[in-house]
Amino acid sequence: MIFDLKDLDIEILKKFDGEYNYFNPSHFNGRTIYRRESKFEGRLLVSDIVDDQDIVLLQHHTDDNFLWSYEDARFINDNDISVCCCKRDKHDIEKIINVEYKKYNLTTKEFTHFKTQNAHFEKHWQFYNDKIIYHINPYTIIDSNENIIYKKEINLQPWIKKYGNPGLSTNVFEVDGIKYLLFHSYVWFSRLNFKYFIGLLRLNDDLSPVGYAYKPLFEANREYSDNTLLNDLWNWRKTELCETVKYEVIFPMNVVVDDTYINIYSGLNDCSAVNIKIVKQLFIDKIKNEPFILL
Repeated sequence: MIFDLKDLDIEILKKFDGEYNYFNPSHFNGRTIYRRESKFEGRLLVSDIVDDQDIVLLQHHTDDNFLWSYEDARFINDNDISVCCCKRDKHDIEKIINVEYKKYNLTTKEFTHFKTQNAHFEKHWQFYNDKIIYHINPYTIIDSNENIIYKKEINLQPWIKKYGNPGLSTNVFEVDGIKYLLFHSYVWFSRLNFKYFIGLLRLNDDLSPVGYAYKPLFEANREYSDNTLLNDLWNWRKTELCETVKYEVIFPMNVVVDDTYINIYSGLNDCSAVNIKIVKQLFIDKIKNEPFILL
């Protein structure tokens, strides 16, 4: 891997507190939002989206037919966030109907509903001006009307063989005049144990892909988290309908670049929300010497 978290400045923003579990944050213009996990009727886990003050922005609820849970929200701009909306059968809550991707306006409190539902779980679209990076494999960009404007099969086999199938993770960010985004993948070691790997994809100015770093930017390790905290979370997560999966996870949600740091707002081992801070010049110096697989 290119960076070991043990060598970086990791700011813990929120973490599991015994009642709620906070992870997968997103930051924009001084504001941070979080995924807050809790128990529903003691039977399964649901999620809300909350802000720094624990004020609920989107709350799990039931309607006539479904149980809705809101996961992994990301800022698009000051007013809009994107969010994964998990829809369960109200009368058989173990059954997930699907996960729909939506945009939510924090001012009007209204959803934008997208017609695209090509996957059972629609997750992690990345918004950039009037474009949406919809998928990494094949690499797909859609416009604001959800028309495909770019689609290309890219050579991800070298990555997949080692680290699993890639999925999108973060927004597009720019360092030293070069555009990048981060993606994630994972490998199963047993039925309830798997590890995440984070890749770095370089983009052209039109958002088309140039290539990806041969080595992962990060590799997850449970040693990055407090062992007592992890065990407490795993015990808490055991419910009637949920088995405890012992993840080793780094899940980048969004990247904010300032004058000094590349700030990578991430979930860490599903038990905390963190800001992984990389000195910008260190990133530039390291990445320019890393091999990339060109696409």
